[in-house]
Parts: sequence; C-alpha cells; structure tokens
Amino acid sequence: MTREEHADYVRWLKSLPRRKDHFRMPCPECSATRSNPKDPSFSVHITREGGWAKCFHCDFAIAWNEDEMWKREQKQQDRERQKQQKDASQQRKSQHHDAAPQQRNTAQRHDTASQHHDTASQHHNTSQHHDAASQQRNTAQRKPHIPLQPPVHYVCPVINKNKQIMNGEMMEYMVGRRGIPMDVLTRMKIEERLEFLPQTGKEEACICFPYLEDGVMKNMKFRDAAKHFKMVKGAELIPWNIDAIKGKEKCYITEGEIDALSLIAAGLEEVVSVPNGAGGANLQWLDRFVESHFDDKTEIILAMDTDKRGVELRDELVRRLGMDRCKVVAWGEGCKDANEYLLKYDLPRLRQQVEQAAEIPLEGVFCPMDEWDTLMDIYYNGMPEGADTGLENLDRLIKFERGFVLTVTGVPGSGKSEFVDEIAMRLLLRHDWKVGYFSPENTPLAYHYRKLIRRVVGKRFEHKGMPLPEAGQAIRYLAQSVFSIMPKEDFSVESVLRIAAQLVSRKGVKVLVVDPFNRFEHQIPDWETETQYISRIFDEFSNFAVKHKVLLILVAHPTKLRREPGSKRWPVPTLYDINGSAAFFNKTDYGMVIDRNDELGQVLVRVAKVRFDHLGGPGDAFFAFSTYNGRYTPTEERTLDHNPPEPKWEHTNFLTEKLKPEQQGLGFNEGE
Repeated sequence: MTREEHADYVRWLKSLPRRKDHFRMPCPECSATRSNPKDPSFSVHITREGGWAKCFHCDFAIAWNEDEMWKREQKQQDRERQKQQKDASQQRKSQHHDAAPQQRNTAQRHDTASQHHDTASQHHNTSQHHDAASQQRNTAQRKPHIPLQPPVHYVCPVINKNKQIMNGEMMEYMVGRRGIPMDVLTRMKIEERLEFLPQTGKEEACICFPYLEDGVMKNMKFRDAAKHFKMVKGAELIPWNIDAIKGKEKCYITEGEIDALSLIAAGLEEVVSVPNGAGGANLQWLDRFVESHFDDKTEIILAMDTDKRGVELRDELVRRLGMDRCKVVAWGEGCKDANEYLLKYDLPRLRQQVEQAAEIPLEGVFCPMDEWDTLMDIYYNGMPEGADTGLENLDRLIKFERGFVLTVTGVPGSGKSEFVDEIAMRLLLRHDWKVGYFSPENTPLAYHYRKLIRRVVGKRFEHKGMPLPEAGQAIRYLAQSVFSIMPKEDFSVESVLRIAAQLVSRKGVKVLVVDPFNRFEHQIPDWETETQYISRIFDEFSNFAVKHKVLLILVAHPTKLRREPGSKRWPVPTLYDINGSAAFFNKTDYGMVIDRNDELGQVLVRVAKVRFDHLGGPGDAFFAFSTYNGRYTPTEERTLDHNPPEPKWEHTNFLTEKLKPEQQGLGFNEGE
C-alpha cells in the first residue's frame, strides 16, 4: 500500500459517522471476495491520540499515524521477503540432500541393502515431488485477491470570510431584478463574496449558494451577474437544499438555484435544485440520494426549463424517478422557467401554476380529454359521413374512412381487382386520396396503368378511341397520384409496409391497395401456426392504417369451394371462407365480397361488414361491367324472371371535369 492509498483510507475512516469509540464493519479490502461480504470483520478503535483499525480475516490494518503505519507496512514486507528467501534456501538444500543417496545407489546397484535404501530414497523423492506439485496446483487454483478501490475523498469547501460583501450589488440584483425576497436569501444562507472566476480571469462579485447536507457544507456555487459560475474543485456534487426534502412525501425539482428560491418564496419549501443545471443529464449526483431522499416520495414535481436541454433533463429524471409519480410544470407562452414566471406574474400565481403540474401522459393510454376537439366536432356536426364513391347503390351501403382496413374477397375471375380499382380511382378523383399499389399480379405495370387510364378517361386506351391530349393529361395526372410498390429485395410484409410508409410521408398517399394477400413472401416461424401468423400480420395492417391514417384495401382469395350439385357456378363465398384464418372477418373494419354472374351479365357487390353503423351496414349492390372502359354502372338486380333495362353506360371524361378550376363535382351522372 502506498502512502497515498493509506491516506485515502485514513480520511475515509475519519469521515465515517460513529456514535462510539469502537465499532465493527465489513472490511474494505477483503469483503468483496468473501462468501458473506457483510461480515463485520473490520474492527475500528478511536482513541484520543488517533486510532487504528484491523481486519481479523485478512489482517488488513490501518493506523491514524501515517508514519507509524508506513513503518509497520515496511517491516511487514521485510518479514515476508525474509520468510520467502528462507523457504527457498531450505528447498534447495533438501533437493541437494536427496540427490546424493541416489548417486551412491546407482554405483552399488548389485547390493541388496543399498537397493532397499535406494527404494526408500526414491519413495521419499516421489512424495516430496507430489507435495510440491500439489502446492503449485493449490496456488494456481487460488482466486486472486481483488481489493476494493480506495474510497473517493471529496474536498471540503473552505470559505474566506474576509471576502464577504455586505449588501452588495449581487444581493440587490437578486432582490430587485430576480424578485427573491431578502428574508428568503437570509434564511437560505445566500451571501455575496469576491471569488476568482476562470471565465474572466479575475475576482468577481458573486452570489454564493451553499450546498449543505445534514447542516454540513459539501460544496458551494459562485455565480456572477454575467451568469459565469464555478463550484469548489474536488468537492462532491449534491442537490442544492437536499435537507429540505428528507422524510417528506412530496418534493419539487428545479434546474437552478434561483428557480428553487422562487418556489421557496412562493411557500413551496420542499424544493431542490440540480447541482449543475441541465448539463448534468447523466444524474450521477443522484445515485447516492435515490434511496435515502427520493424513494419515499409519492409525488415529484419537475419544474424544469422548457428549452431543449431542460427537456432532456426532465425526461431523464422521469426515467430515473418513475413516470407514475412525476408531474411536469408547464410555464406557458413567454416563460421558460419558474423565475421568469414569477417576474411576469407574482408569487401567488407562481404557486398556483406549480401546483397545477400535469401528470406524465402514459404511452398508449388515452382519456376523453385527449379527443376533445373530435368530440366537440361530433357534438355540433354529428358523426362524419365518410367518403363516398359516387356509385349511388354502393354509397347507400358503405362510406369509407381512413385509418381502417377493407378486406375484399371473391372466387377467381370474379373481378375483385377491377372493382378495387374502381373504388380507388373514385376516391382519388372525388376526395384527392392518392393511391399506393402493391399488386404483383397487375404486371407489367403498363398494363395496369392502361386500365386505370381508360377507367378515368372513359374511353379505350388507343389512338383511335382516345385523343392524345386526353391520354397525355391522364398519364401526367396519375403520375402524381398513383404509385406502385415493387420491392427489389423481397415481397415480405415488412418491406412493403416500409416503402408504403415512405409513400405516405413523401407523396401523401391515403389509400394502400394490397392485391392479393397470397403474393407476399410469407415466412411463418416454427413456433406459430398459420392462423396465428395471419392474425399477427393482420394486426400489423390495422396498426399501419391507424398510424398513417390510410384506407388499406386488402384483396384475399377464398379457400377452394365446392360447386352446388347441378350447378356450374361457384357459391358466393363469405369472409370466413378466406384461406388461412377467420381473422380476415373478425379483425377487418370493412368486408366486401365480389361475385360476377356471366349468365345474367351482372356483378354482385356484397357488403358483408361495416364496423361502425354511421358508415353503413351489410347489403347487396348490383352493377354492370363495361368492357369498353372498365367502369361499373349501377343496375337493378337481374334474375331469370326479372330482366331490367340496359344501364345507361357512362363515358364521361372524369379527369376533364376534375381539372376544371370552377368545377366542384365530377359529373358522374352525366351521359355521353
């Protein structure tokens, strides 16, 4: 042990709180390596002349007199060195003594008595070699002794009373410009002194904040009028006014001493300040006080500054002290801390503002007040109607809102993708809901864009039927409104949703079409069944729709159905018939079934589910499909016994009407 290490131990022993001249405690040297680290084997004796301490387990000892202790250590080291030298000398003599009989026995190997003597000598050597090897193994297996680090010693502040300034400019500054009453400054032992500041390189008149613990000064902060400050070098960082909150059920924490004084002036006594402002976000100074001063608190009010560093400090305090018992003070516009609020208003208003501190919002937990604006809008204007499509018979059954999932199913060839395109284009043209497609079956992409263009313009996409200006106009418009997702790496759900999120952010997409579900590259973990996997993926779709406020349209194929006896047509599927899981019905917000009857020349659109009744309800709508422009036109239900008249086909260029500045509607009811 060096003199410096010994001095640290002695200072640490002298700083220990003690109520009697003799006490015992765990040894600072060997307790960490013992099976019972709390064993009080370290005996401390205090005398008038000084004192001494010794561990009865490892013989570690300390004396108050450093010179005497140093001499004792030197003598102990000399004795150990002499003992090692003596043991080594004896071992060499023993080895030499054993080698001589072995040489004699080799020369007289034919003599029986000598052979017996040789055998005995060899047994003796073997035993000695075994003992030495065993000793080496025990030494190698013995765990190395790892002593504790010497205790940290902090400097105690020494204050020069000759540099105190009575009723100086800084005290007037605190009272006049900071609004702190003089009686509060006096009670909290705030003084003004001359102190050298490294920022200015000279002595400055400073306001002094003493940092006390149990009435003993641990540190002091010096601050001048230009906000330069310093603390005592080598002294411990502790919260300012820490004694005020010990044993109290409630406390207040501020970012600076002046803010804390403002709260004290307002009558809030249980207040502490962090020692070094928002620069101490690592909160190492807090470690020693959590158990003794903060664990018993039922409510902790954080009165931090509202700047970036203040918010970071607040968040770290919330993380360390617990969200469930922390509240945050809001200072309002024009004020960033408690003292500014005091100067702008007064002490009663300051106290009222602090006592109205709000609880930390729990992540994922909401209450009606969080939806105040939406509730008031519903209260005065009623439930939102949702977005219509302009197809009268469908709009009577269903209206669309973003943040929901629409699941569409139907047997192969029933026109699921065609009708989804109809819905998407009408929502785009009527409500400016830009569309993102993940539709691997609609490739090449030019073929899909061709179908969208003819549906919008109302004519075949060919030079004979669609004028070039209209075709160019449609291409330019859809280039700003329709986007296709074709990931390069894979077709996993994660990849598609990641790109879709970018489309929402960069392009403002409000409708996401996934057509069909089975074109994803599904990788079902070994620990999940297909049903569990689909249920989890559907949750991801729902969460995506809610988070990004989009209408997510999911096309899913049904499982293989059986034809009814004597019929060539497949039965109309239900959402429960979708392959893989009942989650397609249970978890979707909207459900729709498409069924095309070529014999009757009509398409059935069955609305099977609408989660909220103000947006519609179950029912059937019938349409005729135009092979000329791909549009759906509402019709009456056609049966073998009822043959309604042919629908009035619609060929209006919706895009022309859409882009007219004075035009508000789309003119969907206009005929050619």
